[in-house]
Amino acid sequence: MKKLLQSAAVLIALSLSAAAVNVTVTQPANYAQVGSPFTLAANASSSYPITGWQVYLDGASVYSAGRTNSINTSIRASVGNHQLCTRAWDSSGAYGSVVQQITVTTGGGGSGVTVTISAPTDGGQVGSPFNLTANADSGYTITGWAAYLDGRQVYSAGSTNNINTSLSAGNGNHQLVVRAWNSAGSYGDATVSITVSGGGGGGGGDGLPDPPSDAIWFNDIQNRGNWSYCHDPGCAGGSGSGSYWMAQHQGSPSRSGSSTQFYNSGVWANALWWQKLGANNSKHNFLWDFWIYLDSASQTSGQALEFDAFQFVGGYNYMIGSQCNYGSGTWDTWNEATGHWVHTSISCPKFSPNTWHHIQWYVTTDTNAHKYTYHTLVVDGNSHTVNQTYSAKNLHWSDNIGVQWQMDVNASGRGYNEWVDSASLAIW
Repeated sequence: MKKLLQSAAVLIALSLSAAAVNVTVTQPANYAQVGSPFTLAANASSSYPITGWQVYLDGASVYSAGRTNSINTSIRASVGNHQLCTRAWDSSGAYGSVVQQITVTTGGGGSGVTVTISAPTDGGQVGSPFNLTANADSGYTITGWAAYLDGRQVYSAGSTNNINTSLSAGNGNHQLVVRAWNSAGSYGDATVSITVSGGGGGGGGDGLPDPPSDAIWFNDIQNRGNWSYCHDPGCAGGSGSGSYWMAQHQGSPSRSGSSTQFYNSGVWANALWWQKLGANNSKHNFLWDFWIYLDSASQTSGQALEFDAFQFVGGYNYMIGSQCNYGSGTWDTWNEATGHWVHTSISCPKFSPNTWHHIQWYVTTDTNAHKYTYHTLVVDGNSHTVNQTYSAKNLHWSDNIGVQWQMDVNASGRGYNEWVDSASLAIW
């Protein structure tokens, strides 16, 4: 049921297997003069299924779509010169783009955006995590959202008039800015000042630490590019049978407006997807926070759901793996030195389908002693003390940190889906 690739040759082979996405824009033509709104028509092709679209006008997202090989939509823009970027993704994570220059000669205009924050209230005192709810009004379609806590982006969403999410913050005074964009490229802001007291700090839940102000945050990991993935027994374990894929930028189901969908099928088949975030050898605290959503097929097809954080330092692999073991009904931790899963005393019944579940892990590494420790697991607000320490293994891998998700199928071989959203990692 493990783990990352065992050789650079296999990694290169997998990277080369990703096909390019070919995007063709049939309307408007490059350097065309158009009115506003104007029609955008495009199609995409790849050896993998097309899973998502995004259109940017002068760098701002103005349109998104899901699993379709072609789009035909209306875009509004102000009079003047603009850069139009049309991009499509496939299930391998690859994408293709067409960038054009257009001139809008008539129509256009810019409608303002009014943002209203209903929670938290300005000057209010909250715990952590706290609930953020807001809505946006405009004469144009709302196309994107961002929330900034003390100047740092902590949330993003796509085309929706309302957002409802959970944010974490350390104790003390904070400024929260919420911004929404519309299809004309205009945006509006709302700002509140809050005081955080109590709660779990960065991530929430008993036993989770409050990351210091100099912590490095990786937010919305599910939306990042350059994913790696594997399905073969030498990489992910399992039988290697069946099929697997991933699809980013899914609007439903989604908490933020942009989730990533994973799929796996095949008798005793495992599929692994991972995201490397760069070497940070001086960081030894990891607070990993994400949400998952399973379909109904997972109840009869799932064997285990794996969630791992990792750090490679000086060739040593600190594989801080965990899994909800549907077979044993327990949470398991990974002993890298022996290459085995270890049952904990924490029960893990199957995740109820068609609803979001919140998972948070706090773990640490000791690169001097070549050890790593599982401290605290919080599942849907229920905190569990783990306190298990294992030894790292020298696999001579290059320095890096990252996170990964794996799906295992049981003897039925039937496929099931998992969506991941609002995934963040804080390190310090």
